[in-house]
Amino acid sequence: MNKRLFQYCQKHLRLIDQGKLKVNASLKKLSEYNIGYIENGFFYFTAKDKQRLIELVAQEHNGLRLSDAYPEKTSRTEIAQKHRNEKVSALNVSEDFVLLNSLHSLRLNNQIIQNAPLSTLGHFICASEIETIEHTQIVFVENLIVMANLSRLNIPDELKEALWLYRGDVQAFNQTGTAYTFFRRFQDSHRLICFSDIDPSGLQISLTSGATHGLTLSEISDLTIELQGNENEWFKQKNAITYLNQYRALPRYYASLFNLMKDKHVTLKQEHILQHGLPLSVLPLTS
Repeated sequence: MNKRLFQYCQKHLRLIDQGKLKVNASLKKLSEYNIGYIENGFFYFTAKDKQRLIELVAQEHNGLRLSDAYPEKTSRTEIAQKHRNEKVSALNVSEDFVLLNSLHSLRLNNQIIQNAPLSTLGHFICASEIETIEHTQIVFVENLIVMANLSRLNIPDELKEALWLYRGDVQAFNQTGTAYTFFRRFQDSHRLICFSDIDPSGLQISLTSGATHGLTLSEISDLTIELQGNENEWFKQKNAITYLNQYRALPRYYASLFNLMKDKHVTLKQEHILQHGLPLSVLPLTS
């Protein structure tokens, strides 16, 4: 992404999560990144498109955010040592924090952090202070509800000692870009796994997250479990559907999963997986 397009996104998209804008050259270029879609002279985008934009910027520019250039920033406490205004060129307080959890305890920087006896979302920890992770596997999680319900997941034994990382959202609190950059930092030393919704956007998240494996349904047929209400999510994900249709070398399992989605126009959220106790397996994201 060039500087001009980045500055346009920073000015016009940073503070809004979804909506439509009149098409211009910048938005046409943005749609080429499979972010949003153009129809009848307007550019439409959703919260998931916004998340994809944040990820793309972070991936292409070494952690850059729509709000600032991360490498040029420092913490408020460090700035306060020299400057009366601690906010000058500083990170927002939450921007360098990630939400981590595990089934038993966190093992970071050769220390053990015990989990609370009550159910929690996990621990908010300053990402830049984490130098080593003594878990061998890191699971990147799309939805916050999973973080408080790890014990309810029907996961294979190999993940019982994994570290779980919340992906974040498009709000300033616990930003997606922070989690994404943190996750990628350990790609040479750890097994990286992505656990997302079973829908086109979720599959796109897995394929672009930097993970080598996905945590997904053990049985593809579970995608079609009987649920009440109308299926709406499939029809909101035109951008992700286009991305997957154009994706080369989609692994056999994921190709079959996507084909079933297309055939039945069905999706499955992580909340459904939790409530129904559906068995999950770790499968490679590359052929």
